[in-house]
Amino acid sequence: MDKHTITINGLTKLTFNKYNHLHWSKKKKFKDNIRLLLLSTTKNRFKGGYNLNFEFTFIGRKLDTINVTHYCKIIEDFLFKQDKDNRQITINVKKGIENKCILKMTKP
Repeated sequence: MDKHTITINGLTKLTFNKYNHLHWSKKKKFKDNIRLLLLSTTKNRFKGGYNLNFEFTFIGRKLDTINVTHYCKIIEDFLFKQDKDNRQITINVKKGIENKCILKMTKP
């Protein structure tokens, strides 16, 4: 079984509702920031076929699970050459002492 854990620290807290109404240039800046955080964590790219478990923590109010799906899509697009082959995606969100995501990837 192939397993990887990637921790992304320093995320900007932005709900999907707010992200969805941003001007395209601000969306690009948000995506670029996440990509830079990922590059500082890993240089690896993966082929699909993984089960993905996203665990988000945010300072302050807890976000609903649906309000972090844009993070998941940006992260998945960056890490995988072919993300359509990924099998199961789970998302957990909780209140924490820092804004971060821990991604646990398992290939069955």
